[in-house]
Parts: sequence; structure tokens; C-alpha cells
Amino acid sequence: MIAKDTEIVRRVLAHIDAGTTDEGAPWREPVENYLNPSRFTAEIRLLRAMPSVFVPSAAIPNPGDHVQRSTFGVPLFAVRGRDRRARVFRNACRHRGFALVEDTGCSHALVCRYHGWTYRLDGSLAHVPHDDAFPGLDMSERGLVEVSSREVDRLIVIGSLDRPQEPGDETMPWLGDGTPWRDKLLPAQRLVYVDSTVRAINWKVLVEQFLEGYHIRSTHKDTFYPVQYDDLNVVERFGPNSRITFPYRNIERLRDRPETSWTIDARVTYLYQLFPNVMLATFPDLMLMVVIDPLDVEHSSVITYAMVRPDLAERAARDPGPNNPAGAASFIARGAVEDNEMSEGVQRGLHSGANEFVEFGRHESAIGHFHASLDERLARFTA
Repeated sequence: MIAKDTEIVRRVLAHIDAGTTDEGAPWREPVENYLNPSRFTAEIRLLRAMPSVFVPSAAIPNPGDHVQRSTFGVPLFAVRGRDRRARVFRNACRHRGFALVEDTGCSHALVCRYHGWTYRLDGSLAHVPHDDAFPGLDMSERGLVEVSSREVDRLIVIGSLDRPQEPGDETMPWLGDGTPWRDKLLPAQRLVYVDSTVRAINWKVLVEQFLEGYHIRSTHKDTFYPVQYDDLNVVERFGPNSRITFPYRNIERLRDRPETSWTIDARVTYLYQLFPNVMLATFPDLMLMVVIDPLDVEHSSVITYAMVRPDLAERAARDPGPNNPAGAASFIARGAVEDNEMSEGVQRGLHSGANEFVEFGRHESAIGHFHASLDERLARFTA
């Protein structure tokens, strides 16, 4: 589905020598598609009907661990059962609908804070205070409402939240095979940092900022550009998803080494765009999962999960400085601030009336693939 690391090195070195980058079809996206509330409503209806990545497995490593998040406006939570299986439920008590899980934590049972209705970790209803006040209550039928899900190579993937998946949509099969990211994500077993921020930016603008390296020199002149190449990427597609390779300058040290010794550790960042709204990004000693959750046509929630190998977890927790790859002062965090500043500027510019469409060139083809995949599914969904 994707190239092996040695082939990526060959392609990168060839681009360096030729002064080129991977190219694809250009794309023009109508500005109206970012600003129209009706279009946004159609997108949300589609996204709720599609599978998507919910949380990384590292967020709930042990039995009883639970974490909540709204997905496309639907409150959900994941919990790991005593059988070590991860399950996802709609986040509402079956009594009065109170949000059962309000934060991240670990519990032997799930107890509603409002009236004390209690659920086992598998979602079944275990206890109702004064149950004689509820004549005809069948506890076996009042368990939590589960959302279909599967755990795939350290990711918890959920199915449709509304109507069944569209016939012919291969999104779940592609998310159900972790081959493209397995060897990169599996070592990052420890969650060391989570951040959730609401940004006044359309969700698609935020997705776009991850999918090209055409901006490295101008946007990241003091962060990424000194160690990475401007406008040099390898772009691969698997189904509606993409992987974009951002090479570091130290990759040239491999030129005089035998291919059998080549390793991409600390020589590239792989960015996996898992359609529609999740990014996995590899960095030296760090894996990030970024979820972009649409709130309304002008706002998105951005949730970042930082994961490391177990042997690095203690160091990451202990060191708040720039040497902590997951810290707020890190090279990666400073680059993210720069990217978000650019996206905020794009969002403002969309309202200027200057453009009828947003222009994406041949060096930004992963963005075109994202929009084409979205348009294709919208057309089928609304037909």
C-alpha cells in the first residue's frame, strides 16, 4: 500500500538531486464550500455516517481506563473492559441522559453522578438505586448504547454514528488495516500529553495545513526549515487516505552507506492523513495523533495526543523544557503555532471576497485528494 523506508529514501535523494518533488493534479476548491452553513450541515451528516478514528489505544491502556470526546457533535466515550477489550459508548446515562463520563480516569464501574445508576465496564446496567420506583424496568435492556468499533494497531476506530455506511464506501476497510502505520505507531505505547483547543477555523482549512511542504521555508524559517527541505515531499495514497513524507536534511548522510543499513529514524516525518479528520505524525522520539473535529462552519476542536516509547515516558514527564519532544516549548510545538497562525489568516481571507476558489498547485496534490474524496462521498450521500 505504501513504499518501504528504503524506497522512500531513494525517492527523496532523487528529488534532492533533481530539485523536484512529487507532483499531482492541481485542485480548485470553491470558497463557498468553506463558508456555506448548508454545505457544513451536509458534511456533518456525511461524517456521522462514516467510520473514523476515535482515540489512540494509549489513551486507555488498562482495564477501567476511560476517556470522553465529542465526535462530529456526538458525545462518546471509550472504556477498556476487564476483558481488555476497548468499547465505545454514547455518553449518556440511560436514566435521564446525564453525561456519564465527564473526564479521563480509571474506574471499577461507571457511576452516574446525578442519581447513581451504575454500569459495568462492558456497558451493562448493574445497579439502580430504589429500583422499585421503576416498575417494569428491565435492567438487561437498559445498558449503555454501544457504537460499533474495532481496535486496529493502536487506534480505536468507530463505525457510523447515524445511518449505515454508504454502499461501496471503502473507508472502513482502509482504516481496518493498520499496515501503513503499524510499525511507526506500535512502539509509542505511552500517552504523555493531551491538549484540546477550540480554533475559529473551518475544519478543512486545518486539515490542509498538514498536507503539503510548499510552505516550509516561508512559514517555518526558524523552526522546521533549518532541518527540513522546502517543497520536497513524497506523496502516497491508500484509499481516501494519504501519507506525506517530509524529509530532514540529514537524510543525505545515507548516500555513502549501504542500503541494508538505511533507517529513516530522525530523518523524515511521516504524516498520515486518515480520512476524514485524523493525522498521525512521526517525529524523533514522538508520535502525534491530531483530531480535527468540526463544531460549526467557523469553528473546530483540535485534540492532540502525544505518545512516546515506554523508555522515554519518564523523561518526557520530567522535563518541561525544549528538550521534551512533547512539551509546549518544543520545536514541534513552535511549528504548530506557526501553522495555526497561517490557518487563521486563511480563514480571515476567505471572508474577503477576493477569491471565488482556493488554489492548490501540483505540489499540493494531497490536499486535492482530500477534497476529491470528500466530494465523491458527499455526492453519493446526497444522491
